[in-house]
Amino acid sequence: MENAQRVEDMAKMVSSVSLVFLFNLISFVSFFSVPSESHKLAPALNVFGSSAVDAGNNNKFHTFAKYNYLPYGIDFPEGASGRPTNGYNLADYIAQSLGLEIPPPINSVNPRLSKNIDGFNYASSLSGTLNTTGTDTYRGVMSLYRQIHLFKATIRQQLKPLLKTHSSLKEHLAKSIFLLSTGVNDYSLTLLRNEKRDNESAASPRQIDFEEVHYAFSQDLVEKYASLLEYLYKLGARKFVVINAEAMGCLPYEVQKATPVDPVCVDPLNFLIFNFNRLLSRKISELGPKLPGTTFIIGNNYEHTETLVLNPTSLGLKEGFNPCCKVTKNGRCDAKILPCTERDEYAFFDGFNPTQAANKVFANECFNGTSGVCSPLNVQQLAAL
Repeated sequence: MENAQRVEDMAKMVSSVSLVFLFNLISFVSFFSVPSESHKLAPALNVFGSSAVDAGNNNKFHTFAKYNYLPYGIDFPEGASGRPTNGYNLADYIAQSLGLEIPPPINSVNPRLSKNIDGFNYASSLSGTLNTTGTDTYRGVMSLYRQIHLFKATIRQQLKPLLKTHSSLKEHLAKSIFLLSTGVNDYSLTLLRNEKRDNESAASPRQIDFEEVHYAFSQDLVEKYASLLEYLYKLGARKFVVINAEAMGCLPYEVQKATPVDPVCVDPLNFLIFNFNRLLSRKISELGPKLPGTTFIIGNNYEHTETLVLNPTSLGLKEGFNPCCKVTKNGRCDAKILPCTERDEYAFFDGFNPTQAANKVFANECFNGTSGVCSPLNVQQLAAL
């Protein structure tokens, strides 16, 4: 009986995806058609970070750190592309608003053969700013440094041959937009996981000032992040959109672990991320004068996450704390069970990642909104510089 039900569930899921595909076919063709040069607000969008903007770079690896299975992608024209959501992610919407093609995952193309100069997506789920975050546990995960190193290779192998001259390449990079979204995994997969392991292995309780340790970790993390932003600058980047880290304590997975009956955000986790974001914002303000010709935008994903779960109706959604799909003990969608049908009303698709609807709200506000989601400029204003 159980096997029969499983077959029936999968049949329903496949049927659902087929209907969605047919319904979205026209918009799919329009969305992925090559934009004319006159409609482009920027020459390219290059994307770096973790799951919030991953487009499927981990798909080819035999690893836990990928999302190329249903119900992920149930509302995406190409199906389960590797994006850890039901449809489009934040970077996809930003690219569309800029009049660009959606940046393809760099691991899905051969830069030497590609004629695409609209940018690539280098993001890798479960990665972090630190080289060890995710990579020491999950095969295929690419750290932020590794992602930027791949971008450097793209310049050499693809952009230089296509753009011909040094001046053309320099102008292309200077006017392109570089979007980065990372941070939380360095805490969940490195700092907190290591602390838990050390405490479990200790013969007796250790006397540690965790507040001091956490602050020092955040300082070091911000310095590492800043050095990678400077690395991109040296490669030619001038226009940056830095999405700060989401409120980890408000993610459904963390909330369910801490307060399964009466859900509330986990303050100690949020304090860690709030402090990191504060230090990052301060560091970026210091970088500006050191990097002539550079403009930084900070996207307030922390506040957006809080709003998603605490006041979803203010964003046109209905459900905050509960994810749309049935999640496993690891917070990922269960492949055997259909997700909710009202996906446009949910803030989160799984235990960690927002729905397409939530991504669209943030992307639209960041692109041309005036609410301060992205500041001191929005992306449209940045592109016009």
